[in-house]
Amino acid sequence: MRRLKFSLPLLLIALLLQSGAAFAQTASQIESDEVKRIGSKLSCQCGSCQENLNCNMSSGQCHFCKPARTKIYQMQHDGASDAAIVASFVKEYGEKIFRQDPSSYFWMIPYLSLLVGGGVVWVVIRKMRGPQSLQPAAAGHPSAGGAPLEPEDPVYAKYRAEIERDTERLE
Repeated sequence: MRRLKFSLPLLLIALLLQSGAAFAQTASQIESDEVKRIGSKLSCQCGSCQENLNCNMSSGQCHFCKPARTKIYQMQHDGASDAAIVASFVKEYGEKIFRQDPSSYFWMIPYLSLLVGGGVVWVVIRKMRGPQSLQPAAAGHPSAGGAPLEPEDPVYAKYRAEIERDTERLE
């Protein structure tokens, strides 16, 4: 009897140490890459965050995520496929828990943005330059190499004459 009295406390201490080791092992298992892979496809339902089941709320101790990750681990340990696990959560919580992967056309967004931005820049430059109409070079026009035509506007003629006088003095 005396021997039983001494071994009972030792047995309880050993049991507590073993259970602590078992809980620590479970915590690392529910944080494994396999569990996180499936957790990234499911939304957290705590209402505080909009993240997946791998959320960092309260250092991974979210009241919804931790039990959900534990359930994922147990289903994986029992041999369920990823699709079966996701289907189980969708069946239990509805379609709102499922997070779809981004579209495969997501890579086009930066290029389309550049295209739209280039179009806006082109329109702004066109507006800043104003309307420009191309006129063919006529005989007698200075750009055609002929003699310049005299303007019909008297104010323009006055300024033109003044410019000619000033440039003659420079030479």
